[in-house]
Amino acid sequence: MVTLRAVLRIAVFVAFAAAAVAHGQQPSPVFVVQPGGVVAAVMPPSILASSGIQKRLGSGLTTTFLLTARNRFTGTATGARVEIRYDLWDEVWLVRRIEFDRKSDQQRIVSRDALEKWWRTPIRIVSTNAARLPLQLDLDVLPFSAAEREDARQWMSKSGGVGTASGGRGIVDALIGTTIAAKPILSYRWNLELSLK
Repeated sequence: MVTLRAVLRIAVFVAFAAAAVAHGQQPSPVFVVQPGGVVAAVMPPSILASSGIQKRLGSGLTTTFLLTARNRFTGTATGARVEIRYDLWDEVWLVRRIEFDRKSDQQRIVSRDALEKWWRTPIRIVSTNAARLPLQLDLDVLPFSAAEREDARQWMSKSGGVGTASGGRGIVDALIGTTIAAKPILSYRWNLELSLK
């Protein structure tokens, strides 16, 4: 069982946080230790509420929140992903969470309040037996999902992206390389020292 004391103990050991790449603001996640040395993060509500994210969420495209947890001492890394898309036709949020161990949860959410509550659910990012964990946590917000990127790549390829007769790349191949690469629209980085025992 996760206790308030465990949450507070981890929150106290947040050593420092680098400035956010975008907007100059740095909201901080809350960390929870779960049974078996699993560390879960609760992403700050202010990220979901930011105007840039709100615009993206209303677009009908998937907004992907990619979490990378890297042990600063060993360099080992794990990842987790959150995908949110507003279905304009059905007027529901289609959400999916994939945790570090590939455990997946997919839901249809009917209200903004329910989406905010779902966002505050801890997402499991790493498991360790160590008493202390020097962690670098990166959050990159991508403008679409991997599936949407692949769909766009295939569509563009079928629309004339074949190479020229001399073996060079076609114009659509060049477009694919420059326009559908997943460049983050926002990035955050936290450097932490977590005490797990």
